[in-house]
Amino acid sequence: MSSQVPTFSDNPPDFSRQIAWLKVFFCLILSVLLLRLWYLQIVSGEEYRLKSEKNHTSLTDITTPRGLILDRSGLVLVDNQLNYDLYVTPGEVSKPEELAREVSYLTGRDAQELSKKLETLAKKQKYNSQLWISGLTRADLVGLKTRHYQLEGVTVQINSVRQPTQENFAPHLVGYLGEISPRQLGEEPYLGLKQGALVGQSGLEQSMETILHGRKGQRLTTVDSQGRVLEELKVDYPEPGYNIRLTLNSRLQRVAQSLLGEKAGAVVVMDPRNFEILALASSPTFNLHDFVGGISGERWKSLNDDPFRPMENRAVGGQYPPGSTFKIAMALSALSEGVITPETAFSCAGALHLGGSRFGCWARGGHGTVNLHRSLKESCDVYYYEVGRRLGVDRLARAVRKNFGLGQTLGIDLKTERPGLVPDQAWKQRRFGKAWNFGETLPVSIGQGYLLTTPLQVAQYTAVAANGGTLYRPHLVKEITDFEGHLVRRVEPEVLNHMDLRTDYFQSVRRSLDAVVNEPGGTGRRGQIPGVRVSGKTGTSQVISLDRYQVYSRGGVLPWKYREHAWFTSYAPTDNPEVVVTVLLEHAGGGGANAAPIAAKMMKAYFDTSVDTNVLPPYQVQPDKPAGWQGEL
Repeated sequence: MSSQVPTFSDNPPDFSRQIAWLKVFFCLILSVLLLRLWYLQIVSGEEYRLKSEKNHTSLTDITTPRGLILDRSGLVLVDNQLNYDLYVTPGEVSKPEELAREVSYLTGRDAQELSKKLETLAKKQKYNSQLWISGLTRADLVGLKTRHYQLEGVTVQINSVRQPTQENFAPHLVGYLGEISPRQLGEEPYLGLKQGALVGQSGLEQSMETILHGRKGQRLTTVDSQGRVLEELKVDYPEPGYNIRLTLNSRLQRVAQSLLGEKAGAVVVMDPRNFEILALASSPTFNLHDFVGGISGERWKSLNDDPFRPMENRAVGGQYPPGSTFKIAMALSALSEGVITPETAFSCAGALHLGGSRFGCWARGGHGTVNLHRSLKESCDVYYYEVGRRLGVDRLARAVRKNFGLGQTLGIDLKTERPGLVPDQAWKQRRFGKAWNFGETLPVSIGQGYLLTTPLQVAQYTAVAANGGTLYRPHLVKEITDFEGHLVRRVEPEVLNHMDLRTDYFQSVRRSLDAVVNEPGGTGRRGQIPGVRVSGKTGTSQVISLDRYQVYSRGGVLPWKYREHAWFTSYAPTDNPEVVVTVLLEHAGGGGANAAPIAAKMMKAYFDTSVDTNVLPPYQVQPDKPAGWQGEL
C-alpha cells in the first residue's frame, strides 16, 4: 500500500476582495468613533466639562443688602429684612417635572407655574444657581429640610427683602421692587443680573438702582453626591449698596398725604433757594407692603384696572392745563421780552373779540382798566389775551421753556417725570399737519388750550418768581453714603438758567402775588396763615371745551371727569421766600376755594413744627367724589 502525498495548487485562493471590504468596515468604524470623539470634545465639550465639575463643585451667588433710603434728617424710610429663598441649578435636575411637583407639595405653590419657571431658568443659565421661589415661610422650610436630599439641584439661601418702615408712606416716591423682566436683563443698569433677581420697578428704587443694589458675590465649594458642602474653594465677597439720604422732610410728607386724603391730586413742597423737594405727595395711592415678597396677580390687576390710577405719580407725571397759575410765567416772560412794563394797562369789558370769535374773561362784567398788579391780583383773562397777542406763540414758547423748564423734563430723580407740552407753530404742523391759528394763542396765554404742565413744573415757575429768576434742577437726593456712613457724594444745587430781568420788574410781580393772598379782591385770600405773609396764585383749569361744558351745565349735573381742576401755588415768607407749596386737586372746582386752604395748612405745617399727623389715611381704591356724584367718571 503506497502513501499519498498532498499536493498544492499553483494558484492559491484570492482573499483580496474580503480584505478590502474589511478595511472599509474598519475605516467606517474608526470614522464613527472619531466623529463621536469630535462631537463630545469639541461640540459638547464645554457642557460635559461643566457637568463633570458640577459632580464635585458648586457655585452659588452671595446676595448683598440694598442700600437704605433715608429722609433729610437720617430717618430710615426703607430698610432690609431677612428672607428665605429657594434656588435651583437646572443642569443638576434630571427630572424637572417631578421636582416641580415635589416642591409644589412641600411649599403649596402651583406645580405648573414652578415647572414653567424652571424651564425658563434652564434656558437662561443652566449650570448656575438661580432664584426659583422667593419668600419661603417657616412651614416651607420645615418641609424642604425633611426632603432636602431628594431634591436635586435645590438649595435654600438667606437673602434680604425691602421693608418700608412706615405704613403707606410716599409710595410713588420710594417705589417698589419686582422680578427683573426679560427686557431689562439685556439693558443697563441690569447687565450681569440673572433671571429672578429683584430690581427697582418704580420710584427711587428704580431710578437709583445702580446706587442701591451694590454688587453680588459668589462662593465656590466642593460638594458630595448629596449636595453637602465639603470645602470652600473660593469666595468673591459682595459689596453692599450705597445709602441715599433724601431732601424729603418726613413730617411734611405725612402732612401732605393726610391733607390730600382720598382726593385725587398732588402736593409739591419745594425750597426755592435750591429746588430741594421737601414733600411730594400723589393721591390716590397704593400700599408698598403689597409688594414685599412679590405682589399677587389679582392685586396687581386691581391696581392697574382702577380708573383712578393709584399707581400714577401725579406730582411729576400728571399733565394738566395749569389755568391761571400760568399767568405768573406769562407776566415774567412778557416783562423779559419787553412787550409790557408793570404800568402797561389794558381794558377788560368781560371779553376780547378777535376775528369773529369771543374770548371771555371769568368776570363776565369785566375788570375795567387793568395793569400788571390787578391782572395777577384779580386774575384778569383779557389782560393776558392782550399779552399773548403781543408775544405770539413762538416767542411765548421759547421764553417759558428757557426760563421755567416747561415742555421738557429737568431730570428730577424719578423716571416717571413727564415733560408736559408747550405748543408752538412747528408743533401743531407736526402733530396735526395744520398751520397755527392766531386765535389759538389766546387760550394758551391763560393756561388753557394745548398747554400742559405737571404740578412740579407749576412749582418750578413759582420758585423762579420767588427767588428772583434762578431755575435750578429739582432734586430729591441730598447725599450718597456707603454702608458705613462715609460720604460718597453730596448733591449740590445745579443752576439751569437765570432770567435777565430788572430787579424792580421782579418786585412788581412779587408785590402782585402778595396782593392775591393779602389784599381785598385777591383771588387767593384763603391761602393766608397766621403770623407769616404768603404770596400765591389761584388757578381753575377747564378739561373740556366751553361749548361742551355749557351743555353739561345746562343739564344740572356735570360728570366728575368733566369738572375743572383746582390749583393754588404759593411761597412764603413773602419778603424772604424759603418754601414753595403747589396744590392740584383733580376735578375739584375753583382753586381759591378748594386748593388754597390745603396749601395754607401745608404752609402752617412748615412754619409750625408742632403740626404733625402720625396716622396716615388707609388706602382707598376710589377717592372721595364731589357733590353731585352720579356714578360716572
